[in-house]
Amino acid sequence: MELEKIWDSIIELGIATEKELELITSINGYNIETLNDVIYARTGYRNIEQMEELGVAKY
Repeated sequence: MELEKIWDSIIELGIATEKELELITSINGYNIETLNDVIYARTGYRNIEQMEELGVAKY
């Protein structure tokens, strides 16, 4: 899944706000690892794909 789609999914699912994502990516970098870290810290899921597989999110 591309970074933009993951970013949008995080916001749409209410995992983090755009401002929170801007802050964390300015510190840790705009990459898949950082976005997956946000998902894990807030939900306990490793990534959006895992959430989809378990039926928690649909994209």
